[in-house]
Amino acid sequence: MTRAWKPTLGLTALLLCAAHAQGVPATPPAAATAPVETPPAAAPTAPATPAQPAPATPPPAAAPAPAPKPAQQAAPLVITLEVPQPALLNGKKTTVPFTRSLTIPAERAAALRQRGVITQSLGEDLNRFLGSLPTAPQDARFEQLDRQWMAVQRNALNVDAARTRENVLKALKDPTATRANVAVTLGASPKRTLDFFALRGITAHLGTGETNYEGSSADRMTNIHVGTRNFKDRLFEGKVFSFNGFIGPITTGRGYVPGLVISGERTESGIGGGICQVSTTAFRTLYSAGLKIVERRNHSYQVYYYDPQGLDATIYQPSQDLRFENTTGGSLWFQADWDDKKASLAIHVFGKAQPYTVQIGAPRTLSTTPAPANRLIPDPTLPAGQRKQVDWAAPGAVIEVTRKFLQGGQVVRQDTLKSVYRPWPNIFLVGTKR
Repeated sequence: MTRAWKPTLGLTALLLCAAHAQGVPATPPAAATAPVETPPAAAPTAPATPAQPAPATPPPAAAPAPAPKPAQQAAPLVITLEVPQPALLNGKKTTVPFTRSLTIPAERAAALRQRGVITQSLGEDLNRFLGSLPTAPQDARFEQLDRQWMAVQRNALNVDAARTRENVLKALKDPTATRANVAVTLGASPKRTLDFFALRGITAHLGTGETNYEGSSADRMTNIHVGTRNFKDRLFEGKVFSFNGFIGPITTGRGYVPGLVISGERTESGIGGGICQVSTTAFRTLYSAGLKIVERRNHSYQVYYYDPQGLDATIYQPSQDLRFENTTGGSLWFQADWDDKKASLAIHVFGKAQPYTVQIGAPRTLSTTPAPANRLIPDPTLPAGQRKQVDWAAPGAVIEVTRKFLQGGQVVRQDTLKSVYRPWPNIFLVGTKR
C-alpha cells in the first residue's frame, strides 16, 4: 500500500641632519714691559689664524630593540567526561570510549581564572551539563563507530558532582590547565547485555535497507512510524520471515490511520497507507543480507518514493505478504531509524557472520512503455468542479537487478530479480459535491 509522489606600502622616510661648527678668533698675546724713559714701541701683531672647525661626529647607531614576546593566548577550558564502555566487535569483547564535553570559551575562561572561583553562572552551566549525561544504563545494541558495526553496552554512570566541581576549581586556579575531568564511575549493567548477542551468535552486520519518503503527508508518515517501530530492537528466531506476521495486523487500534493506497485501478484511502514504505525498506534490508526470497511482489507501477526502481515490495493484508527464508543458520536482530527532517528511513539486520559478501548491481531497464492519458475519477467529497491530483504519471518498465555472492573476491553464485511495472497515468479526483 502506498502512493506516488511528484516529484594593503608603507613609506618610511629617514631625515638625516648635519651640524655646521663655527671658528673662534684667537686671543692676542700680552705686550712686553719697556724702560720708563723710552716709550714703548708697539710690537707688530701677527694676524690670527682662525681655528679650523672640528668635523661633526655622527651619533652612534642605536642598538636594535629586542623583538617583543608574543602575548600568551588565553585557552578555553574543557570539562570532559571520558569512560570506557563494554563492546562486542566481530564476536570479541572489547571497550569503546564514551565521551561528552562542555567547553568554556577562552575569553570567559580567562575571566574565571582571574577570579579563581566557580561563579554562579558557571555553576549553573556545569549543573546543566552534568544533568544531561545519560547516567541510566542503556540496553546493548549495535552502533556504527569508525565505520565498523559493533554491539555496545551502556552501563550506568555514577557522576560525582562535588568532586567534579573540585576538579573544575583546581583547573581555574592553574594557569596552565586547559581541562577538567568529570568524576565518574561505572554503575549497574542494563537488562540486555553483550551476552544477549554473543550467546546467540549475533555478531555481524548483514544488511541495511534505505528509502526516502520526502513529500509524504502527515498521515502517511504516521503509518511509516507505526510500522517501523516493529523493527526497532527486535529479535527474530524463525526459519521464514513474514512481514505481515512480524508487524501484526494493520488496524486503527494499533495506531495506523487512513492514507492513500493503491487498490486495483485507482488510488484510494485505506488504513495504513504508506506501510509499503516499510515493506520496501525491509525487503532491501533482507535482500542485501543475502536471504532467499520466498514471496515478493513489486508495485503495480513505478513509485517515486522507491527510487531506485526495481527494489520495492508491496504488501496487502491478508492476501499479499513479503517473505524470506532465513538462510543464516542463526537468529536475526533488527534495528531501525528514521529522520523526518531528511525524510529517510533505514532498517538494519544483524546475525551470524556469513562466509560471503553480497553485491547488489544497479537496476537495468530492459524496456519501457509510455504513460497513458490522464484519468479523472468522480469524488463526491470534493466541491463540484474541484480537482485534486492523487497520482502522477509513470511509464511502464521491465527492470532487472542482479545479486552476486562473493567469497575471496570471486563470485560463487548469483540470482536475478525481475520487476514488471504497468504504465500509469496522472490521476485526478474531480469533485461532484453540490
